[in-house]
Amino acid sequence: MRARPAFFWGSAIGAALFSSSGQAAEPEAPAAYQFDSRFLLGSSLGAGDIERFNRVQAVDPGVYQVDVFVNGMFRSRKNVEFRAVGNEVAPCLETSFLVAAGVLPSSFTAPAEGAADDATQACRPLGQRIPGARTSFDVPRLRLDLSIPQALMKRTIRGAVDRADIDPGVTAGFLNYDANYFRASSQGTSNESMFLGMNFGANLGMWRFRQQSSYSYFAGRDTSEGHWNSIRAYAQRALPDWGSELTIGQSFTTGRLFGTVGFEGVQVATDERMLPDSQRGFAPVVRGVALTNARVTVRQAGNEIYQTTVAPGPFSIEDLYPTSFQGDLQVTVTEADGRVSTFTVPFAAVPGSMRPGTSRYAATVGRVRNIEDSRAVFGEGVYQHGLSNELTANLGVRGASDYQALLGGVVWGTSFGALGSDATYAVSKNPSGDGNLTGWRVGVSYSQSFQPMGTSLALTGYHYSQGYREMSDALASLAAQPNLTILQSTTYLLRNQLVANANQSLGSYGQLFLTASLSDYHGRLKDRDTQFQLSYSNVFRSISYGVNISRQRTGALFGTNTAAAAFPNFTAPAVLAIDSRLVNVVMFTVSIPLGSGPRTASASGSVVRRSGGGTSYQTSVSGVADEAQTLSYGISATHDAYDSAESGGTSSSATSVSGNLQKRLSIASVGASYSRGTGFWQAGASARGALVAHAGGLTPGPYLSETFGVVEAPGASGAAVRNGLGARVDGAGFAIIPSLAPYRYNDVGLDSQGINRNAELDGSLQRTAPSAGAAVHLKFATRIGYALLARVGTESGKPLPLGAPVLASDGVNVGMVGQGGQVYARVGQTEGVLTVKWGDAPSERCDFPFNIDPKADELLHRFEAACRTAGR
Repeated sequence: MRARPAFFWGSAIGAALFSSSGQAAEPEAPAAYQFDSRFLLGSSLGAGDIERFNRVQAVDPGVYQVDVFVNGMFRSRKNVEFRAVGNEVAPCLETSFLVAAGVLPSSFTAPAEGAADDATQACRPLGQRIPGARTSFDVPRLRLDLSIPQALMKRTIRGAVDRADIDPGVTAGFLNYDANYFRASSQGTSNESMFLGMNFGANLGMWRFRQQSSYSYFAGRDTSEGHWNSIRAYAQRALPDWGSELTIGQSFTTGRLFGTVGFEGVQVATDERMLPDSQRGFAPVVRGVALTNARVTVRQAGNEIYQTTVAPGPFSIEDLYPTSFQGDLQVTVTEADGRVSTFTVPFAAVPGSMRPGTSRYAATVGRVRNIEDSRAVFGEGVYQHGLSNELTANLGVRGASDYQALLGGVVWGTSFGALGSDATYAVSKNPSGDGNLTGWRVGVSYSQSFQPMGTSLALTGYHYSQGYREMSDALASLAAQPNLTILQSTTYLLRNQLVANANQSLGSYGQLFLTASLSDYHGRLKDRDTQFQLSYSNVFRSISYGVNISRQRTGALFGTNTAAAAFPNFTAPAVLAIDSRLVNVVMFTVSIPLGSGPRTASASGSVVRRSGGGTSYQTSVSGVADEAQTLSYGISATHDAYDSAESGGTSSSATSVSGNLQKRLSIASVGASYSRGTGFWQAGASARGALVAHAGGLTPGPYLSETFGVVEAPGASGAAVRNGLGARVDGAGFAIIPSLAPYRYNDVGLDSQGINRNAELDGSLQRTAPSAGAAVHLKFATRIGYALLARVGTESGKPLPLGAPVLASDGVNVGMVGQGGQVYARVGQTEGVLTVKWGDAPSERCDFPFNIDPKADELLHRFEAACRTAGR
């Protein structure tokens, strides 16, 4: 039997008057609802059919596409047959499906007599097959819930996505574009510039082909120049059995343990996106012992983050979601007899901490890119493994013909904080040709949270010996030496580097942040770099405000002679000379909402005081202008006052005003800006969007992320994609979902508001779990045609049975009978015959004609008709 749409049941139930007994009924319990046929305006022929609604979750036998949830967790979307078994209508669930959903094979009872074959066994009520199990079907939402005792289930990782549910997507091509145009005039001199960034892509099976490029153009008074830049091109595919991703072409190393390097070659690396959220990041394993069936509760900083029930004996919890890098866990074990025990698990980590027993790796071979003119062949391998809650081991190797490096390190978590340490030994060719340079880099990091004081602290320090070189610096030096090319690098001849971050919560008095860094260099090649930033923020009612103080000194770069004097055996490439400069900045900001609600505008202001006496004042108002929140705006004014030290001995000032508009369309986002100030003006425009080529044609849409979807809803033009950045179904029946989370369940919905008046959605929600980079195809069922409401009478003069289905000539269910013999249906033709069927006998069906004027501007076509019994 064909499944009826969800709106059918809502209409059928809402068509009758009923009273509730006030208690929820189990399948064998008394009825929860009582429908009194005396209140019905329809024929008594329908009374028996209506009585089925006296049972909670009443459903007609048939096949329905439902979302299956097991113990509250989504399992899959599938077609499920509901079959009448005695006085019940039960879902048919194959044993293989239940086992795949996590039910232990030993949990099933013996097959019922006469139900030896799996097809018959599958349709037995679940409680008869699995002790204590129950089903609950939410008909309007097409949601089937299975409740199965936890003791009869296999242990599964929270948030895991079944491999069978991963969708590799369809064959498709796309173009992302980001265009900007800028024109300015200052002191009578005009110039214009344009930038177009493009990201081409094509998907074929599990392969993803990508090419990124850009075009830039500048025109001034005496010159104009355009430049095309090919940034990178590569192919990728997932390796699910390895939990990894393969990349071939131009890309970048992962940046784990070693610095990131652009390459042209092959890389295989762990893709942690394939892991469920409960396995990503660091969280310790919680181990303990329960004396009875006990409830285990895990708290961090007073917040409950996990709860489960365990059987008697040893237990381990390995699927905690990472919450922060600090904060010990308080574990409470509540026994069945009321006894309570508690213990603490230290939880401190630094970047690089791994869960016990987990590993990640990356292996790369190829030629380097974007390192001067070097084309050196290199290879890199890194491996990290969690040995225990407290210890993580790191190992890395990197090598080229003129460079070799070996790294080893550990991360150690204790109740006093997390400590990470690593050492790297490197050998590189001396650019002067006089032997090799050798050296060490030693790094130490520390992280801790002091919960009672609301303080978190993170420290990182490195020491570089005189002969140590990063691979990028070593290869760049070799490439730059012959031509004395200017070398710019923040790590070249670095000696010491220290970074500190602190965060102090002041409760209702706000938040305090501190960041400081220091770098110095060997041989006075470069002066010391220092940076200090202190900020405070708070909220008073709805007003947020903050103060930021920063001090930054960028050390001057000295020439080749200084480096040569420091290292007589080393010939340095030319070094770009930049004067040392000290900049102090104090900034105060405040933001005030100008009302309440989603369209509320906000006003903000800031005052910035710079070293040397300059002060800037800025005020702005921003918000959204429409109910759909697709049009945003901003208006601002700025006044700069320069003291004599900054303006050549005389005080001066400048004032400017600016405005901008951003409009999110279904096919792109566009914007415009304009500003005018003392002696200048500027105007700009921008456009950002995408084009997707697929089996159904070419569809424009918002800018795409790595993983996206293509919606197909035939005839549903105008329907909006929920969370689709303004995307709507176009005239061809397609729309773009700009962003989907890979290896996660994504709910994709359509909003019928604004839909084509001659279309209805049979279902407005679908769920998908795409692989990384996939273009997922999601087809929504629609009902296309004219909506009609007919008052139909029978030969006997009695109204048609309430709730009876209405069928088109091809047998498709197109509507239903409501109160008083009124028929609602949606038909695809302007004329024809519809059949009302309320039983299997020939006398329990009748036909009536319809004829619609397509030129009539009506949402609902109304008429009266007579329904004649078949054969008369």
